[in-house]
Amino acid sequence: MSTRETKGIAIGLAVPERTGTKLTPPAGAGQSTPGDACRTTGVVIVGVDGSKCSRDAAQWAAAEAVRRNAALGLVFAYHLPPAGSSGYSPYPTNLLTDLRENGSGVLADTTAVLRRANPALEITTNLVYGHPAAVLQKAAKRALMTVVGSHGANRVAVALGSVAAAVAEGCPGPVAVIHDAVTTSTGPVVVGVDGSATSRAALEYAFAAADARKVPLIAVHCWTDPSIDGPVPAYSAGVVTVQQIQDEERALLDRELADWVKKYPDVRVQQAVIHDRPAPGLMDYAPFAQLIVVGSRGRGGVAGMLLGSTGQALIAHGTCPVVIVRPAPARPRR
Repeated sequence: MSTRETKGIAIGLAVPERTGTKLTPPAGAGQSTPGDACRTTGVVIVGVDGSKCSRDAAQWAAAEAVRRNAALGLVFAYHLPPAGSSGYSPYPTNLLTDLRENGSGVLADTTAVLRRANPALEITTNLVYGHPAAVLQKAAKRALMTVVGSHGANRVAVALGSVAAAVAEGCPGPVAVIHDAVTTSTGPVVVGVDGSATSRAALEYAFAAADARKVPLIAVHCWTDPSIDGPVPAYSAGVVTVQQIQDEERALLDRELADWVKKYPDVRVQQAVIHDRPAPGLMDYAPFAQLIVVGSRGRGGVAGMLLGSTGQALIAHGTCPVVIVRPAPARPRR
């Protein structure tokens, strides 16, 4: 039973039928049109593939770029699985040309739609031959943020290894994963807080996002305790109670929020201390939040894992935009 104190991408392409043609990338693959979004500073990058989910992601990214006074970089990546050890491809001769032309069309159509809605927005496009996750990770190196749909034209790719999760794990900056459920532009920003370094990075992003959007921020801290939540509870009223733990966890949340509340006095903050695991605790806010922000790996994360289980769960099952944030790399000592 949960105790709640407050509650208020894959970019993929279907593989065609077999033929026996040697595979070589077309001339110009990997070049940019008309500008190279990967080299642009002050740019929000978004992966597109023509699916509804990627169109939603592009619209979200455009609004974010306008909000940040940044440029928008559209990236379309296309690739085919390796042909095998024989060196010959099972794909039609003109397949890569067709894929490239399709990508050019998707980029042109997406740009036209976004320009009509945001005539002052600078938009660049990048058509690249390569695996979508690797292409977006490379493009993200100098981006303010990378945006990707939770699934793409090939939904099977999500089950086999989500491009969205791979991008969230491999990009150095914030990654927004956009789901194709109905979202709200007036709801609060929700942030997960656990006292870790990545959680503090998430707090920094979430307060700035709430301030820019002029909406409230809900800071959610979830906790569990083995002595209480195990198969045989080991606590007694004379040792520790749920209320005592709840009070201690609220004190932790107060400490984590203190500096940010001072820095952003106009942001109305609501605190939620929840006796539950972080993923389900945060997921309850998805139906009415406009954004959920979490760190890439929390206090309980496994060493070596760049993307924690909470981020993975929100990417896979969330219904509102989810932003994964990791701390800025430590500066080397002089």
